[in-house]
Amino acid sequence: MEIYHKDGTFPRYCEGVRKTLDDNEFNKFAQLTSNEERFRFVNGLRSIVDELQLKREYNGKGMEQATALKTLGNKAFQAERWNDALVFYNKCYVSTPKENGMFCSAVSQEENAGPVHPNLIAIVQEKSIILANRSAALYHLEKYDLALRDIQRALAHQYPNQMMYKLTERKARCFLAKKDYEAALECFRATVTALDDANLPLERRQKLECDAQIMINLLPKNIELERKNKKKSSSKANQQDAGQRTKVPDNFLEKALWFDETSDEGRFARTNTDLKPNTILLLERPHVSVLLEDYSLDHCTHCFKRVSVPIACPLCADVVFCSDECEAKANATYHRYECGFLPILWGSGASITCHMALRMITQKSEEYFMKLKPELAGLTNEQIDNLPVDDYRKVYKLVTHESTRSPEDFFQRTLMATLLNACLTLGGYRACPQEQNYIGGLLVHNLQLLQFNAHEVSEMIRDTVEDIGKSTFIGGGLYPTLALFNHSCDPGVTRYYRGNQVCVRTVKNIPADSMVAENYGPLFTQVRRDERRDTLLNQYRFTCQCVPCVENWPLFTEMDPGVIRFRCDGGKICSNVLIIPAAVNDFMVKCTECGEHTNIMKGLKSLQDTDMLFKTATRLHSTGEYEAALRKYVEMMETMSEVLVPPYRDYHLCQQGLRACMLEFGNRYTKAVAKK
Repeated sequence: MEIYHKDGTFPRYCEGVRKTLDDNEFNKFAQLTSNEERFRFVNGLRSIVDELQLKREYNGKGMEQATALKTLGNKAFQAERWNDALVFYNKCYVSTPKENGMFCSAVSQEENAGPVHPNLIAIVQEKSIILANRSAALYHLEKYDLALRDIQRALAHQYPNQMMYKLTERKARCFLAKKDYEAALECFRATVTALDDANLPLERRQKLECDAQIMINLLPKNIELERKNKKKSSSKANQQDAGQRTKVPDNFLEKALWFDETSDEGRFARTNTDLKPNTILLLERPHVSVLLEDYSLDHCTHCFKRVSVPIACPLCADVVFCSDECEAKANATYHRYECGFLPILWGSGASITCHMALRMITQKSEEYFMKLKPELAGLTNEQIDNLPVDDYRKVYKLVTHESTRSPEDFFQRTLMATLLNACLTLGGYRACPQEQNYIGGLLVHNLQLLQFNAHEVSEMIRDTVEDIGKSTFIGGGLYPTLALFNHSCDPGVTRYYRGNQVCVRTVKNIPADSMVAENYGPLFTQVRRDERRDTLLNQYRFTCQCVPCVENWPLFTEMDPGVIRFRCDGGKICSNVLIIPAAVNDFMVKCTECGEHTNIMKGLKSLQDTDMLFKTATRLHSTGEYEAALRKYVEMMETMSEVLVPPYRDYHLCQQGLRACMLEFGNRYTKAVAKK
């Protein structure tokens, strides 16, 4: 991943600054040996920092814009176009400005401190009405839990007392639809009370009160019946749900994996036992993750979950959240410092790795990094392995290839670090100005390690349900354990994402004591060896020595379907491949290496079985039965692994089927339902 895109302001800025340095000055920079020294040198060029002229910009929010969007939402609602109404209310809510320089949750605290400006109350109540309107659209869309969430948020924003009956009655209807009769009864009673403050015509008020009273009289019978039914079915339900309620862990590492280290390969994953296809090896939350700008308003900026009913940042219109919990976590840490600077980062052309480098700092306090300073240089693998994923020490020692970098590379990254550091300073992050060179040095370090260790987070996006779909890059993440996996052009695993959590599964049999490799980009089935090696050398600074590269395996389209590559029956003592024409007549073949005879009739019969399995798996996949399809692909893969040696067309078709099924368990989104 590069540090900037050519269409932003930073490349021109970087070029201009570089031209201001004469050869003597740049040579001084080139002689520096630490990131902290490099940062001190570049940041000391005052004209550079002054030229940045950064300031927070809160664009996209305004009452005029919000009011116009609310009007459109109301019109769509009145026409019973619930989805359209929801879209307009979402945009309206995100566009509503923050109240008088403080968060909504702080309004009640300000009331206790003294009088509140009328404009503040007006904006707070306007936001509450917008949330209430959105809850109505959600109710009609039968999204009752989301409607209840918006109702609670509307109440927290001082929803007007004279309109309170609307919310309590809607809340009651939501609980009624969810068959939570006790909660519904309580809300219908609250509706009757709220009608006392309602400014309604007498006839309308009496009608609402009558409807509520009818439900108040009916619901106790439903509650009693529900209690009896619950007693009868509780034990059975508990047994049925026991397996379904298993919580997916945030972080999990297969116990068969361990991490070896050599001078040539660095640290890498190995297995101490035979691994079968479809084994989950790793579940990992990121140390840091960042969304791309294009997905910042339809995915939660904290967990990457796609959001249909967003919770907005009170200050900016640049990000959204999926829940109050995610909003609270983000605003308590990184977003409070990044808020207002995201348009600057996006406009500069800074790559997602730059944003990640900044967030690696902003998600922790300055005091946290100051405490780590004495021990960072002396960290050992034994210390790192047992640390939690959010500990900075967990990622600090990841490879940076610092010794192979050019002075120009260092200069560009250090200059980018001054931009990120200016955001920190103006955002109020720094409490200790004299330590800015230390934090700046960490920014330079982060920019280096992210280049080789960050992963693209993806989502399977389809135009219609019938579309095959495309794996789309939506953000980036740094996964400390996954970063240790080495590359192969014929990887043993595939990865997919649930939100920003990565899941790594095997896609073939991996024998004990083997390396467990993932793929950094090019697959041997799609890209020729020379191109693969050039790409990997340029991006990751190594010459690939995986089996497909060493043996120069053919592309998938060039594999000969008229030849079958059988495994010798000599077992572990012989690894020879028996290359047999598909139309062979002699079914006992002698190995030229070990002298053993192999009965290929057994292998041919197995291949007939795999043909049927492949057809069944493909059909199940096409009908959305992904778990069943996956089981068939696994059975096919295990059968072929007993008799065949890759590269072989059917073997790699099966692998592709495995990968395609696994992607269905990760992030996925269909834009529109296909027309029948």
